[in-house]
Amino acid sequence: MIIEVDMYESIRQLYVHERKSQRAIAKQLGISRTTVKKYCDGSQVPWDRIGTSGRKPYVVTEQIMDFIKSCLEEDTVENIHKQKHTARRIYDRLVDEEGFTGGESTIRQVVSEMRQKPAKAFVPLSYEPGEAVQIDWGEATIYLKGKKSKVNLFCMRQCYSADVFVKAFHRQNEESFLEGNVAGFEHFGGVPSKVIFDNARVAVKEGFGTHAKVQERYKIICSLCI
Repeated sequence: MIIEVDMYESIRQLYVHERKSQRAIAKQLGISRTTVKKYCDGSQVPWDRIGTSGRKPYVVTEQIMDFIKSCLEEDTVENIHKQKHTARRIYDRLVDEEGFTGGESTIRQVVSEMRQKPAKAFVPLSYEPGEAVQIDWGEATIYLKGKKSKVNLFCMRQCYSADVFVKAFHRQNEESFLEGNVAGFEHFGGVPSKVIFDNARVAVKEGFGTHAKVQERYKIICSLCI
């Protein structure tokens, strides 16, 4: 059985950190013990064959999310109960007006989550050692070989100790972001439980919140860090 990186990460988490048996992992994740045995020790990885079938899961894009938001905002402005958009009506409009090709159940889930009252935000003021790091980009102007140049600074800051790791790159792209993460973890001598991004565009390819789709190479690095 070929699994996705998310499943691989779950298997490794349960086996390495939670010390669960292969039988317990298979039961919890609903997969065969053979699959668990194949991937639990990290000697085999699934991503070498990911994408060979050419099939891709449908992603709820920002354009689709904005369309759904506009429908719900329209209902708020009009405030006519009998004319409010149902999830089915929003789905039909997406198909007709936006060429949406995903399933109606996907839109029902998104609409349901959007209609729920947002939870109160909680920002912790203190952290345990190794609990979290914050990542952000900055810029600096330097003289490189006698020429004035602008460089991009990858900054990783320990939330507990406030210790900072900084590395300069020519560009703020995915390769630099991933290299910066690995270099930062090596500098601090380990991987934190949480990584907090100021701007997650290089880690997330589409969507946001519960619908965010993580970049494959970032997902692979996460699974290797377990």
